Amino acid sequence: MELNMPDMTAISGLLSSLKASTDLTKSLLGIRDAQLVREKAVELTTEIMSAQASALAAHAAQSELSDRVRDLEKQVVELEDWHREKERYQLTEVATCVFAYATKPGMENGEPPHKICPNCYQQRRKSILQSYARPTRWQTNSFLRCDACKIEIVTYTVRHDPNRHLR
Repeated sequence: MELNMPDMTAISGLLSSLKASTDLTKSLLGIRDAQLVREKAVELTTEIMSAQASALAAHAAQSELSDRVRDLEKQVVELEDWHREKERYQLTEVATCVFAYATKPGMENGEPPHKICPNCYQQRRKSILQSYARPTRWQTNSFLRCDACKIEIVTYTVRHDPNRHLR
């Protein structure tokens, strides 16, 4: 009985085919892995962009809150200043049943005694009333006028007698 030795050429062909199959399998795995890497890279990029958008939104919200705090602090200072200023004045009757705010004695702080508009005072503003007289044919009105809100407070009226020259 004769043993047939495998043909070295056939073995070499088989080994070559096996190596090619292994290389092809590795290549296919590499393609699959590269595709997974690309998919994961896209997912990672999306997450990074989402995190950046959240960081920008948080920064904008923090900036808005900082602005609001600054505005509120400014309002507090203005209210404190107004509170100190309004303590210098008291409601005073400037004509019968007509009122304005006048400086309290000793609270002039170097300013001459004056009166401020009651309308502006209620709106936390200080507007000094100016004295005017307006003559007409029959009377002369003396009044205080606010240049800020334009109110006029009549302080007294002098009536003219149209017949006085006939006597």
